Amino acid sequence: MTVQVDILALVIVLVVLLIVSFLIPMLIQAKRTAQQVDEFLKSAQRDLIPMLKELREASERINRAAARAEQGVEQVGGLMESVGEVGESIHKVNHFLQHDVGRYMGNAAGLWLGIRAASKVVLKELRKQKGGE
Repeated sequence: MTVQVDILALVIVLVVLLIVSFLIPMLIQAKRTAQQVDEFLKSAQRDLIPMLKELREASERINRAAARAEQGVEQVGGLMESVGEVGESIHKVNHFLQHDVGRYMGNAAGLWLGIRAASKVVLKELRKQKGGE
């Protein structure tokens, strides 16, 4: 039994040596990897924090600009409504000038021509009566 125990002890020692021979380099590599990950995270944190602050400031500026643009659009909307009303008034005045004033001017011109013709006839008759009497 001592030989079997010795062989079993030798096998256990060999297994432990194999595990240790693989485990130690693996632990060293894991430590290196953890250090690299830690360095990367620190570097990323150094780079990302200022970028996030800049991004937040840019977002706030964009929000303020959008609010101002909305106010401008509202003001322009009121202005466009006023311009529309002015345009409608101009259209009404133009319509009045083209149609109604033209008709009134035609009537006035006809009245003027009628009065003028009547006055000529009356004057002619008056001259005849003065000269012919």
